[in-house]
Amino acid sequence: MSIAVIATLVSLFAVAWPRRNPNGTPQLAPSSPAAVVSLAGLSLFDQDGKSVPLRELTPAVILLVDGCSCEELITGTVATVAASKAPSTQVLLVGVRAPTVPSGLNDKVKVRAFADPNSSVRAAVPFLAPSRTTAAILVAANGTMIRAVSSVTSASSFDTELANLAVAPASTA
Repeated sequence: MSIAVIATLVSLFAVAWPRRNPNGTPQLAPSSPAAVVSLAGLSLFDQDGKSVPLRELTPAVILLVDGCSCEELITGTVATVAASKAPSTQVLLVGVRAPTVPSGLNDKVKVRAFADPNSSVRAAVPFLAPSRTTAAILVAANGTMIRAVSSVTSASSFDTELANLAVAPASTA
């Protein structure tokens, strides 16, 4: 009986123990067909404090850049989107307060900055909720998440999925 109790406790600790990313590489959200995350019902706030529904901004690459200037990441992401087969994709810079959009970006891609004071976008993606690192979320035209990347440092972490934004089905609602 005591061996069964000890084995149960050890397995509980093994499952619940937090895992760290020892080599600092970006972590990708596990892809699971059953885990569909929709961000269509969320709203962000523009520079003037006006609420903008996220479904009006898709397809998009959302960069959660709170507390980071991330100019190299932003520039690289805009260049990657411009070169991709997803021409209508926007790049959304999101922070607790609307971040500053760097100058000199490719004019082919619409880049906008939004505030998310309650971190509702991060909270909607279970994989990113406990993290406070810079992250990228690829959102299809129907508002569903295609991919999320934590601890992102360059667009190469998600560039292969950009084509999926162009071919994702539109919402039927």
